[in-house]
Amino acid sequence: MPTKQNLLDNYLSNIDIIGEGLPVWFNARRSDAAASLNLHGLPTAKQEQYLHSDIARLVEGEWEQYFVPRRHPAPAPLLPDAEASRVELMNGRAAKEGLRVSEEGAVYGSLRAAACSAEYSPMVEKWLDSVADMGDAPTALTRMFVQDGAFIYLPAGVEMTSPILIDNFYHADTEAEMCFAQALIVADEGARGEVIVTHRSEGEGRIMVGFTREAVIGSKADIRFTELYDLQSNCSIVNNNYIKQMGESHCSTMCCKTGDGYVRAAYNSALTEREAISDVWALYLCGGEEHCDLNLAVRHLAPDCRSYSLVKGAAADMSVGSFAGMVYVAQDAQRTDAQQQSRNLLLSDTARIYAQPQLEIYADDVKCTHGATVGQLDDEAIYYMRQRGLSERQARRLQIEGFAYDVVQHCGCENMCRHISELTAAKLERM
Repeated sequence: MPTKQNLLDNYLSNIDIIGEGLPVWFNARRSDAAASLNLHGLPTAKQEQYLHSDIARLVEGEWEQYFVPRRHPAPAPLLPDAEASRVELMNGRAAKEGLRVSEEGAVYGSLRAAACSAEYSPMVEKWLDSVADMGDAPTALTRMFVQDGAFIYLPAGVEMTSPILIDNFYHADTEAEMCFAQALIVADEGARGEVIVTHRSEGEGRIMVGFTREAVIGSKADIRFTELYDLQSNCSIVNNNYIKQMGESHCSTMCCKTGDGYVRAAYNSALTEREAISDVWALYLCGGEEHCDLNLAVRHLAPDCRSYSLVKGAAADMSVGSFAGMVYVAQDAQRTDAQQQSRNLLLSDTARIYAQPQLEIYADDVKCTHGATVGQLDDEAIYYMRQRGLSERQARRLQIEGFAYDVVQHCGCENMCRHISELTAAKLERM
């Protein structure tokens, strides 16, 4: 049973292999992460932040960890017909070494390569770990073991005409494997672009993924994120996302769980300068005995900022869905406009959904709202559709598809939107 001490012992026993070929500063920060994990321990359901995700129990059992590159079956390409700049990661390692530059001037590729390059190492050293919360044990655990990941840099004024795709693919044949990855996205002043992050899995073995993404959005930059969880039932992910926004920047995130795997995902945004805007749309669909736990936190730290979040979820069979949202407004963050909504559907008597929106406000000139509902499908609407020749199953599916469309439509890439819609339809067939 891999307790906190087991993980620390594994780290100490393999520290030379883990850090081989990486800069001294990159490896030195691992000790801080290890100290944080040692201090805080693995979170359990007794902690409010992880009330519906017992991470300590999630990692129980015997796991393999590989600290040297291995060969894996090549996955089917995602969106092969879409024009995109691609960063492909296999079990946390970049499939292609080095960095590439798009026609518009964006830099993308391996985080390891960026950390080791003379040109970009100062940038990575400055921003990596600067936004993430190492007091969060899963974030610290990922930082202890991470050896690679994705790096994206959009210089000032760059406007991307096609998305940058970070395609995470996880594979285990028969063993149970833990793998870790980290992503760093830096957008300078006035940069514009879309970043798609996907998580896919394959194989018979159990997989446990620790993933951390940090984004630094410069003033007047406009960055859109789309994140897809399309994992098999034998794959679990703990994904912590951290975003720091400068003045007049805009960052939107659309995330969607269509796969059958266990998902615990947190999206943390800090609006640090005036007139920053944050938008989040999230959708989870759970059936069987699946589990999805979404946490959203927006920290308004400057005046005249705006945030909006809409989380929708549907749970069937014996699945569990949960949402916890926090809007924090600092004392000096006057004229904040923050809205947070959660809408959920229970599709069976045995499914469970938990919703916990929160506001923490220290300014007096604000406009903040929050709300959450947990309900069932509209029987009158189903009856109306059945009167026009649809079966009950067809009527239920159409109503859920309409429910989900409010979120899916916010994907900026047409090909990706179509792909998510297809996965959503397939998921509804399984629920």
